[in-house]
Amino acid sequence: MHGDSRAALWRPSSGWVPKRWHALTPARFLIYAILAFVLIGLFGRIVTFPLGHDEQIHVSAGRLLFQAPLYQALGYNHLPGLPLLLHTLYALTGDSYLLLKGRLLIFLCWIATGLLLYRFALRQTGDRHVALVALLVLVAGVLMGPAGMLVTNNFLPVPFAILSFDLFLRGLDEGRVRPGLLFLSGLAMGFAAVLKVSYVFLGPPFALAALLLPRALPFGERVRQVFVPLIIGGLVGCSPALVVLISDPYGLFAHTVRYFSHGHLAYWEQSTAAKAMSFPEKIMVAEGVWLAGSGLLALILAGVFAGTLVRRAGAAILAWWPIPLAAALAAFGALGAFVPTPAFPQYYEPPVPFFILLFILLYRRLDAEARHWMAAVLGSVGALAVISVTPRLAAAVPGVAQPVRWTGMVTHEQGQQIRAVLDRAGARGRVATLSPIAVLEGGLPIYREFAAGPFLYRVAQYLPAADRPYFTTTTPHGLPAFLDADPPAAILVGEEGELDAAFASYARLRGYRLLPIGGDETRLFVRPDADGLALLERGVSHNGAALSERTAD
Repeated sequence: MHGDSRAALWRPSSGWVPKRWHALTPARFLIYAILAFVLIGLFGRIVTFPLGHDEQIHVSAGRLLFQAPLYQALGYNHLPGLPLLLHTLYALTGDSYLLLKGRLLIFLCWIATGLLLYRFALRQTGDRHVALVALLVLVAGVLMGPAGMLVTNNFLPVPFAILSFDLFLRGLDEGRVRPGLLFLSGLAMGFAAVLKVSYVFLGPPFALAALLLPRALPFGERVRQVFVPLIIGGLVGCSPALVVLISDPYGLFAHTVRYFSHGHLAYWEQSTAAKAMSFPEKIMVAEGVWLAGSGLLALILAGVFAGTLVRRAGAAILAWWPIPLAAALAAFGALGAFVPTPAFPQYYEPPVPFFILLFILLYRRLDAEARHWMAAVLGSVGALAVISVTPRLAAAVPGVAQPVRWTGMVTHEQGQQIRAVLDRAGARGRVATLSPIAVLEGGLPIYREFAAGPFLYRVAQYLPAADRPYFTTTTPHGLPAFLDADPPAAILVGEEGELDAAFASYARLRGYRLLPIGGDETRLFVRPDADGLALLERGVSHNGAALSERTAD
């Protein structure tokens, strides 16, 4: 009897599974302790992870959305899903602590992903320990780096992708078609794609499956009951991007496709920073994601389970349609990861959740005896996952009890310090910076031309002439004339290295005064004609150490 029968499907595996889950056995206590450690460490790592360059463009776009055109004014270079999500969050909770709220959103994304994955594994296998191992494998890989810690669109599509797959399987469970669930599957798929365009890889495998399944249904009925609800749901989920596409087609095209294929590529071609440009170099980046951490552990389990199934029942057992569908989604995600140039590790994360779903589905097909022998494999992989992730989580646990050191709190306090300094100096007007989050945290106005942080500014000189009318920014060479036309009240530098050099040079040449706001690298230059600058400077010169210490607290 194989695992897809009703009895085997919902019977927990023997071996290391406690017989009574309602009793606080040592095994159950250990599981709770591991989960609590992972949850606390994950929260601590998210809220204390250093500020990322990518966060500048996403948080800024979320805060300023609907105050200016997302693309031609704010220079956003992704689909509008994340700005809409952040803007909704800020509208509901207020326009303060912008970064902290974004980081908390990422933590909630982890919770949602874990719950969806656990529920999927439990529904498919009936084994809580398979579900637990799936959770541990998820946290043991690339998502523990910037991809899963920062307020970006790298991790947010993952729960929607898992939900879409789960709903699709439930929509065709046991050959019964449920168009409502298929619509919701398409909706989740659309949400994933509108958050990050690379998740369009979900479309082809799902669409093909919708035309082929269920086999007992005539083709016309498949189109009507399966394909159409799925596609309608996908279009509804993608509707924010479709609205932008209709209202500003070339603006969207210029800031997404053209931006990455021209200016972005040219910038990295001349950059001396480490990057992967060629296909062999991309292979090395992919190897570091797929054959390490989550990717490797999930593939080991999938390989062992698949080999066991073939040996015991023949290769035909792998033809159960959810298995090739999960494999196809992983393959399409892997192929799509090689499209962007240069390559970065987060680009190779999309297939990894489907590696995990794949080993869960393969485990479902195992019979009771095979599950018994696989308990040791599951336990070993779970232990390896815990061992691999423990150093990073353990280092982050103390930070949970120190909110003053949370990155979002530090950035908010920096914004308040900037505002206080400018108020005391009597400086009025916009702040010029490539680090807009801190300024927005202080409730101060910024230049829309730099709302994208460093991303549009650094590629501006490489944009084709035909595209420049669709971009609102300036270049390092044109910065002095641009700022002379509307001088800033202050200039903030320190987070963007060489890109900040032109801003700092302008400030010095125009007589802007450097005032301390705390921090090792951050510097604030205030316009020389500010009403209270002279008085403030005298206070700084007489008690500079005290002011520096006060603003750093």
